[in-house]
Parts: sequence; C-alpha cells; structure tokens
Amino acid sequence: MAKYYHAHQINRDRCRGHMRCMHHCPTQAIRVRGGKAVISEELCVDCGSCISVCPSGAIEPITDPIGQVSSFPYRVVVPSPVLYSQFDPSIHPYIVHLAFKQLGFDEVVDVTTSAAELAVALDMFMKAYEGRLPLISSYCPCILRLIQVKYPDLVELVVPLDVPREVTAREIRRSFPGRLGLKPEDIGVLYIATCPAKIVSTKQPAEKTRSWFDGVVSIRDVYSALLPHIIAIKQQFHEAQVPEDFVFDTGWVRMGSIARAARTEKWLAVAGLDHVVRILDDIENSRLRNVSFVEALAHMLGCVSGPFNVENPYVARTNSIKQRQLYEKGIRVDEKEIARKLEEGYFFFENPLLPRLTTYFDTDLETSIKRMKERDRVYQNLPQIDCGCCGAPTCMAFAEDHVRGEAKLTDCTLLGQKSRGGE
Repeated sequence: MAKYYHAHQINRDRCRGHMRCMHHCPTQAIRVRGGKAVISEELCVDCGSCISVCPSGAIEPITDPIGQVSSFPYRVVVPSPVLYSQFDPSIHPYIVHLAFKQLGFDEVVDVTTSAAELAVALDMFMKAYEGRLPLISSYCPCILRLIQVKYPDLVELVVPLDVPREVTAREIRRSFPGRLGLKPEDIGVLYIATCPAKIVSTKQPAEKTRSWFDGVVSIRDVYSALLPHIIAIKQQFHEAQVPEDFVFDTGWVRMGSIARAARTEKWLAVAGLDHVVRILDDIENSRLRNVSFVEALAHMLGCVSGPFNVENPYVARTNSIKQRQLYEKGIRVDEKEIARKLEEGYFFFENPLLPRLTTYFDTDLETSIKRMKERDRVYQNLPQIDCGCCGAPTCMAFAEDHVRGEAKLTDCTLLGQKSRGGE
C-alpha cells in the first residue's frame, strides 16, 4: 500500500512526455523517464497544476462516484461554496439544493455556519496568540502539504484551527442522529471538492486520524449530473419556495476573505503557487516584516480557480460576487458559545501538523551531509541552464537524482555531448 494517498494518476497510454507538468510542479515532484511522466509519492502536494497544464489529458483525477453514499439510509451532501459559482447568478442557490435532492440526497448542508463561527474563532485565536509571526491560514490543504514538504520549519506557524468543511461534517455527525432518530453509521456524508488536495485531505488528512466525510466527489463530476435538474427546476421555480431559515454565503472561497476574518491590519493575502512559494521563502528567511497573518491559497483567485471546476475562473468569480449581492443572508453566531468551544479545543486540529518525512536524502545526518556535498559537486559540473532535457525540472534536481542513484550523468544531454567531444 502506498505511503501517501494522491487524488490523480498518470495514464501512461496518453502521456507523451511533454514536460509541461514537470516544469509547473511547485515541489519538483515530477520527472520524465523513458518518455513518460513519473510522480514522486512523497513530494507531490496534490495542487492539480499538472492536471491543468497537461496537453494530452494524461493526468487523471481520482474521485469517488457520486453514488458513494447511496448505501446509507440517510444521505447528506456538503458542497463547496464554489459549486454555486459554476452556475449563472440567475439560478438561486436553493435550486441547487433541490437538484441534489432529485439526485437522491436527503439533505444539503452548506458550510455557511461553520465558516462564520471559524471567522470569530480565528479572530479570538489571533488576539490571544503570542508566538512567532506571521501565522499562516490553514484553509488550503495544498498549502499545508507544501509547507510540510518544502518548508518544514514553518509548520509551527500554521493556524491550528480546522476548516469549515470538516467542522460542518462533524456537526452533522453529532447532531443529526438525535434529530433523525438514526444511528451515526446510518448517515453518509459526501463533500463536493474543487481540487485534488481537498480529496486527499479527506482520504488521508494530515491533521486528524480520519475525516468526518464518507466520500468526496469533484465539482466536475457532479456538475453534469446536476445541470439537467437545475434547468428543469428553474423553469417553475419561485423564490417563495425558499425556506425562511435558508442562509447563503459564498464563504472563504475568494482571496482575502480569510484575512478579513482575522481582523488584523497586518495581513497579506497571496494566491497562486508560484506567488505563495515566494512569500514562504520570505517567511523562512525572515524577510517578511510587519505582517502578522498570511492567507495563502494554491490557485489564482482562490478556490474558484480549482482544477476540478468547469467554469472559467474569472466568470466564476463574477458569478460569486453577483450571487453574494443577490442572495447572501447574514448569519448571527453566539460569540460566547464560540469562545467556550475554543477554550475546550473544539475548533482545533485533532493532531499537530508535522513535517512530511521523506527519503529525499538520508535520515542519518552524516550521510545526508555527504550526499549534499556530492550533489553540489555534481551541480557545479552541469550546464546549469535548467533545460529539462534530462527529465528533471532543474540541474539541481538532476544532481539530487544522480546522488540518489536515480539518474546517470550521461542522462544530461549537454554533458553527454561534452564527454563525447561535442560542442
């Protein structure tokens, strides 16, 4: 069994070794060997960048079927707020709920309440915190894994608060059995995800023993199933059908939303892995000053840019803004109750976030130092132009592969030419 679960795989029959995936991978987890892409299980953070850029469609997502919870007596679906942005603003969010029920779900639960509570909890946590700064938001699972893999010294800066989707699922587990008169195991809870990292955080969470969800489906997969129902429902829908207790909020899916929840003037919001890496580099090297909170999201524009979405991210962002104007209904939360829950540890990670152990070098310090010196020696003899022809994204990555015995020096095209007397 693989040590790390990943929500995508390479279809070797489709792969043409284009190298775009290799060059776009933020953790250098991809190599091209024998004309086919290979993904490192340990270094991959499931950002989905490779899925988006592969011209052959050779990198395929792995998701559960939409009927994953069909065997449960009572079926609940928790959609990402991004799902609503995939539809025209004229489609009321409640229509999406009705469409889910036509697909066989008994109840649709949004993350609205959990997001509102966590916003207050984050503000309270920030005010009480006295440690190292800046703190980094925990919302994006891809960023958490990026920190675990590439920035292990920064794991202590991640805000140890759980995310709205998991808090929502936990509340379903705790409150629904009594309300419905069912056993907890009779209730199946499904999440609708925007990206591979959210699937992985459900299948193999880094900060808890197991997720509160029973399955997870991509927006792309559920969209085609929902659309015919939504079109049919809209033709006869009237807003009078919307229950009085129905609330809608686009949540934290747009860049800057979490930072505003932190209620600090010294915040910074960054999206897109290339930009996030630059900020994390600055934090690691103590170059980011006068910032106490960093909201970091893997995809440009936030979750509306997730690779599992179907709508153009700029259109989706516009839809989300218009939906907020048309349908958003504020929700009141009990701050005293939230303070009590925070004191009891209700909102916190179940387990501490830890660096991801890899075999990139050896766990023995002396051996690791020897390998790093050998890596640097090899690197000095390489062209240092990062052409990628060897199947590694950079010359430094190639030197590391060679030290680990995964590549021969002759795999470097230019070095091979030089050894044969070529130019």
